[in-house]
Amino acid sequence: MAGVRGGNVRSVRPLQISGCRSECSWSATGSHLDDEPLFACAGCGSEWVPSEPWTPVDWTGTVPETVRAARHLR
Repeated sequence: MAGVRGGNVRSVRPLQISGCRSECSWSATGSHLDDEPLFACAGCGSEWVPSEPWTPVDWTGTVPETVRAARHLR
């Protein structure tokens, strides 16, 4: 089943989205979702790919460098 997120069609699966616990720590998973690098939050398990319209930040309020680099490449 395909879903639409951020204007793109996802053919594999939707992203995991969980409630924030203010323990955000985003990093690359080493996996890909629809040919995009997949990132996950160690605090809640939510996932993010660069085509999403939002940008994840760590608990410190800063965008992790790996997220910033992936966002820049899209």
